[in-house]
Amino acid sequence: MKKIGIVILCTNAYFVLGIRFVKRFMHFYKGNEKIIFYLFTDTDPKDYLPEGIKYEYIYTTNKNWVDGTNLKFISILSLEDRDVDYLYFFDADTNIDKDFTEEWFLGESVAGQHYGDQSWMKEKKGYERNPRSKAYIPLDTTLPQVYVYGAFFGFSKDKMMEFCKLMREWQLADKQWGYEPGCNDESYIQKYFHYNPPEKLVLCPQFKFIISDKGGIGETRIPSLNITELKKGLQKNKDKLINIQHGKLIIE
Repeated sequence: MKKIGIVILCTNAYFVLGIRFVKRFMHFYKGNEKIIFYLFTDTDPKDYLPEGIKYEYIYTTNKNWVDGTNLKFISILSLEDRDVDYLYFFDADTNIDKDFTEEWFLGESVAGQHYGDQSWMKEKKGYERNPRSKAYIPLDTTLPQVYVYGAFFGFSKDKMMEFCKLMREWQLADKQWGYEPGCNDESYIQKYFHYNPPEKLVLCPQFKFIISDKGGIGETRIPSLNITELKKGLQKNKDKLINIQHGKLIIE
């Protein structure tokens, strides 16, 4: 039996979306491997998750969305001594609506093709083109260009640690001269996978989950977004399958 760790950063308003993800993951998961969630959050999940879901709560706070998204590498590095075979990162606002096993995302080095890869993502955002940045990819690169998710990636545990150490080095090097890449942590991820193609690239048609489903709860990047009623509903229905749609808690 493989031990698979799932990393979720879910501070502030993302907490309710992280709880949704964990509950729906375990409801729809039909595999036989050992799953543990590492929840980096500012709210203790024990009153929100049913018995039987294996997780570790790592108390974490952040002042704003940029700090939060840039925490992912240092957060994952803190798991270096955990007893798992694989580690995968999923954004907290990922949703799930159908049965799956781990086969679609399991591998030594895994990335997912961004749904905007062939259109707006390259046209409006694209790779980091500032040559001074550690995330820099030149316009005249001769390598295949596939824009991948910053919302999903994974490796065997040792490879994940190597990856995150390098990502953190690049972040710190840019911070030393006061630079933030255009797509934050995602820019460094593009650089890495551009020069180190993943063993498994999950193309859009094979991607089983729903990316960036915020449930209509409002501007989640604002730390002060009021989620009090949603949290009350999650506590009351901790043993039930839930979804969040149009800003409301849905009991399924």
